[in-house]
Amino acid sequence: MVKNIKKIYPRYFEEFKCIGGKCEDSCCIGWNIDIDKITFKKYFKVKDPEMKRMFQKNVQNNERCSSEDIDYGIVKLKKDKRCPFLDEENYCVIHSNLGEDYLSNVCTCFPRVTNKIDDTYEMSLDVACPEAARLILLNKEGIKFVSKEESIGKHIISAQIDSKIKEVQNSPLRYFREIRDFCIDIIQNRDFKLNERLYILGDFINKLEDQFNNNLEDIAKFISTYDIKRAAKEYSSDDINSLLGNDNMNYIIQMNFFIKMLKILKVDKEVESITFKKYTKEMLEGYKIESDKSINENALLYIKAFDEYEEIIENEYNYIFENYLVNFIYNNMFPFNEVLTPFDSYIMLLMRVAFIKFYLVGLYLNGEDNNKEKIVGFIQVFSKTIEHHKVFLIDALAYIKRNEFNNMEFAKNLL
Repeated sequence: MVKNIKKIYPRYFEEFKCIGGKCEDSCCIGWNIDIDKITFKKYFKVKDPEMKRMFQKNVQNNERCSSEDIDYGIVKLKKDKRCPFLDEENYCVIHSNLGEDYLSNVCTCFPRVTNKIDDTYEMSLDVACPEAARLILLNKEGIKFVSKEESIGKHIISAQIDSKIKEVQNSPLRYFREIRDFCIDIIQNRDFKLNERLYILGDFINKLEDQFNNNLEDIAKFISTYDIKRAAKEYSSDDINSLLGNDNMNYIIQMNFFIKMLKILKVDKEVESITFKKYTKEMLEGYKIESDKSINENALLYIKAFDEYEEIIENEYNYIFENYLVNFIYNNMFPFNEVLTPFDSYIMLLMRVAFIKFYLVGLYLNGEDNNKEKIVGFIQVFSKTIEHHKVFLIDALAYIKRNEFNNMEFAKNLL
């Protein structure tokens, strides 16, 4: 008898179904494909002569294996980074000829994300999948969560926290659920504008870190008494200064920062996605970026475009960004997903959102339509490129810390 376990997941999770060959950005093209040990062994025991020949030709041991449950073996991709087991219509011949049981753990699970908190399994979807992105981002009512006891199929645990073990008792991870859930509450609080929510989130985490250093036992009390309205008022007063013309340099600071991020990303050399490269080319054409001098010369153009686009997002599409943020916070163990501090996690999340807007404003300047499908499509391609890039996020955080941008003053510039 299959044992039931505790599960929590967003309501959209039950609606997901892979659309296979109809997918416009297949996860079987452009990424390395890992094979777990059990599936690897099964491949070389198949009786079908054609499939056996394909496995012998296209599957090999992974010399850099990190886990036998994930990457014991690898698939040798074609020159165009296409999986050799895809047919002409982008359907998997392993699935078609042998069934779902012959798919590796990675192929079965993506875009599903599984984390384990104490004795509860938290399930969600990765926005890097186009079909998942539509389910996650296009729900105007926001992301709601379901708690059930049921069986769990093939899965890979991405991250795990046991708040009851001795090593965690004297660390902030003891309060992981309370902290993460409060972060989600802030982002889903529609009494405030999206940028206000992002500022409040940073203020909360910034002050939370002080609490870690002062008295770990008082964290629960700190969360319950944190003054959201005070933080929103503080952000609004800064916003008034901006309207008075004291803060227009924010836009130029943003431009210079994201030009640096583009250099770190090395789109031409290190990004495989043709679609992302196309977006980058069109975005740069929209900004008319030719040199540092052109950035200063076009300052008024940028300011007007950022302001206009911010209005479009706030009035029409703020729920898309809210859902992106909530999903990220939930499935990335935020704010403990970066190597160093919770505030590093916040700055990197804010960088992602601001980077997305930077691209969308450039595309807007280049005449791109502002419909929700285009925005969701870009966020999906962005996430597939950025979140699965080998070194970009590490290098970006190193640059931010080296230049001492990991503070609320810099966060205000990005907002």
